[in-house]
Amino acid sequence: MDNLPMWDGLALGSHFQPIYSLAHRRTVGMEALLRATEQGSALSPPQVYQRYIRRDERAAMDLAVVRAHCEQFVLAPAAQHWLFLNIDAVTLADLSFVQQLQQIIADSGIPPQLIVLEVLEQALELDAGLLEGVALLREQGCLLAIDDFGVGHSNLDRVCSLEPDFIKFDRHLLRSAVNQQRTRTLLSRLVRLMHEIGALVVVEGVESESDVVVALDSGCDLVQGYYVARPAAVPERDEQITPRLDAKWDELMNRELLRRKLNRRQLELSRQAFVQTAIALMQGNEFRLAAQPMLNLPDVIRCFLLDQEGRQLGRNLNVRELSEVNRLRFAPLEDTTGAVWSRRSYFQHAIDQPGVLYMSEPYLSMTDTRTCVTLSMAIEIDEQMHVLCSDVMLPK
Repeated sequence: MDNLPMWDGLALGSHFQPIYSLAHRRTVGMEALLRATEQGSALSPPQVYQRYIRRDERAAMDLAVVRAHCEQFVLAPAAQHWLFLNIDAVTLADLSFVQQLQQIIADSGIPPQLIVLEVLEQALELDAGLLEGVALLREQGCLLAIDDFGVGHSNLDRVCSLEPDFIKFDRHLLRSAVNQQRTRTLLSRLVRLMHEIGALVVVEGVESESDVVVALDSGCDLVQGYYVARPAAVPERDEQITPRLDAKWDELMNRELLRRKLNRRQLELSRQAFVQTAIALMQGNEFRLAAQPMLNLPDVIRCFLLDQEGRQLGRNLNVRELSEVNRLRFAPLEDTTGAVWSRRSYFQHAIDQPGVLYMSEPYLSMTDTRTCVTLSMAIEIDEQMHVLCSDVMLPK
């Protein structure tokens, strides 16, 4: 304790929590967390920062903590790991504080390319000072992480403007995804969206086996939380972390293989019935009769027919009607006669390759907001091109 850096009567200790790459199967970063004491009594980070209200006081505390973390990180056996440092947006928005921060990083001997400055997304205000400060630190080589994305009113425009290297998803987003299938689907799509803007995704708050499975299933890049490793002055090594995560990865892969097997069987039956329906239509059979092979399958939602411009001919042939309550909820969308689906991938792929059966990616049906895939094929009926379509549910 005597060797800890001191500032304003506080001993500034550091604990480090591993940030683990699922693909590399090893720790690639450490988040530095303040462990302060005053005359031998421990203080929580909020207790420390609540003492410093004024802008200059808060920034001075921020810089002192960064210096302490850097000094203790270089003594830890964490070579080639990123060091994630929590920084107040106020510090980054003031040029004088940014210059002091640059000097602290230079004095530490840690390559700036291994420094990740972590800023709370909700605290960001995109003024000229913040953008200039971030630009200067990037020129030095530092990386940027947006923390707690997904809490409160997240602003995607604000995130995109800063072009972060990492996005850290708020733990409450993971909690919700564990308990709700819709949020779980949203989590995976948010991961893909962050990848499209050029950021790696860290899922925080991984604390249980269920959390691990959802995080793995989301397609995220990095994970952090008590299940991975707790913060410590000398945190657990990969020899302890990797076996825990490997066991859940194997479980997820076995579950995924079973799901794919069921999907393949279901879709093969759907394809066979779809081809029968297409042949019957080309032979001149009335649509409702021709569609019976499809309508008899338990996972088929509906069949419908489009003309060569993507306009729907007649109403949907629904396998099962919605309940009266749900039917009323979606009544404005119920009649799709004349609807134009030409912008949908299932129409465009089919019309480009007549006679080839196409299956779309899963998407949310506009007719009743169920998630489905659409089978489609362009066929000739009475010497006119049509596109036969069928919406199919996938097993959860």
